[in-house]
Amino acid sequence: MPLTNHDVAVKLGAQPDASGGYPGSAYISRGLPVLGGCEGCGATLAPYNAYPSVSGYLRCSDCIGDTGFDSWDEYADHYANLGMTEGGAP
Repeated sequence: MPLTNHDVAVKLGAQPDASGGYPGSAYISRGLPVLGGCEGCGATLAPYNAYPSVSGYLRCSDCIGDTGFDSWDEYADHYANLGMTEGGAP
């Protein structure tokens, strides 16, 4: 299963709050969106079902195909080769 935005946030150090959930600030402070839309079909996405793709846009599980990242290393290498930080911000 490809990496989700939630996986990326956790890898970048996001921690759950007292309730056990992850607040929006856990994503925003790491340069990740809290809500987005699928590049392919336009579905609304949250961190747990948003898959970053090599195009730089998010995709849903139906549209990600082979354009997602299968590991943290693959994701980090992709953004490093673009001269960007691991969270995708320049």
